[in-house]
Amino acid sequence: MLKKLLILLPLGTLAVVGFLVWQRIQTNPEGVIPSPYTLPAMGQKIVVDAPLLIIGDRMAARFGLFKETLSLEISTGLSKPLKTGVIANERSGLHRTLRVLENLEKWPKIMLYTGGSEELVEEKFLTREIPTIRRNFERYADDRWRTLLMLWPESARLIYDPLVRQVLPDEPSDAPTREISEAEYQSRLELSYRIFEIELERMVELSRNQDVVLIFMTAPVNLDIPPKKSCSVASTSESRLELAAIRELIRQQDYKAAYPRSRTLAENTLANAEVLFLYGQVAQRIGRHEEAKDALRKAAAFDCQGWRANEVTNNIIRKVAREHRVTLFDFADMVDADWRQNTTFFDQIYPQNLYYEKACKALAVVLRKMLKL
Repeated sequence: MLKKLLILLPLGTLAVVGFLVWQRIQTNPEGVIPSPYTLPAMGQKIVVDAPLLIIGDRMAARFGLFKETLSLEISTGLSKPLKTGVIANERSGLHRTLRVLENLEKWPKIMLYTGGSEELVEEKFLTREIPTIRRNFERYADDRWRTLLMLWPESARLIYDPLVRQVLPDEPSDAPTREISEAEYQSRLELSYRIFEIELERMVELSRNQDVVLIFMTAPVNLDIPPKKSCSVASTSESRLELAAIRELIRQQDYKAAYPRSRTLAENTLANAEVLFLYGQVAQRIGRHEEAKDALRKAAAFDCQGWRANEVTNNIIRKVAREHRVTLFDFADMVDADWRQNTTFFDQIYPQNLYYEKACKALAVVLRKMLKL
């Protein structure tokens, strides 16, 4: 009996291990990036016959309205204007832009990406899968594993832990996003930023594989628009009382008295968007413009509703551009430079037209050098 057990035990262990490996291979797709979502395959290739292509979300769609201006600026001295194409849609995060790029029939010579303002419109992963997604991303970030994955993409079936992927529709829905708790929102936010960074790196890889010059463009943020929601974890009964007192000082236009109290409150509260916005407004009133700008950028970033681009998404764009030697056009910085000196925004999201025109002129200089015109 003992001999049989000694024989059966290793065989049973081997069978279990074999089953787990088989299940892992069947569950996991191949590929370098451990994507936590799936998108339906596109029915046909996308044709864009233009040497310059603007891509992204609603920020790219807006900039695309000025494509003729950009073409004319680039084409100074040429017999006919350089053609500029646009592939951009509202409610389309970077994952949908990548899907389009992977289905281009013909690639442009130069591609300009601007976005990051609608990355939270769709839920790109299941909340319950966050621990598994994080483990997979840690392996993806390890240079040793990534080298193996690049040489042998099929190894992803064994390297990454199986997870249930979010199945996304062919087109983004116009329906409002589901209500989620603040705790769930915050747990998803950090991972959403990490996915955005990985997707930018994927765009860099795709463009280089196709010998396309890529340009990243940051998205301006309207600093005068208050956050839509402060996370309750960043608020206490004491901070709410102090906030009310500061509001009263502002109502009385006593900004000198309100400034030290708002600054102290901002320093002593944890990422409270409302407090930071109020502090920034007060600092601006007494002429501390750079200090105000910094506080207002943080207020937009700590908004407990991710409805627009912010300093975090822009810094991710800057980081990827720096680390992967991608040309960066810092449109956000251009618009911010005129803050309080001009009416910089048309509405809550989009800058005034004159800034798009300035951007076209500045980009044209860069693009003419790239195209050797």
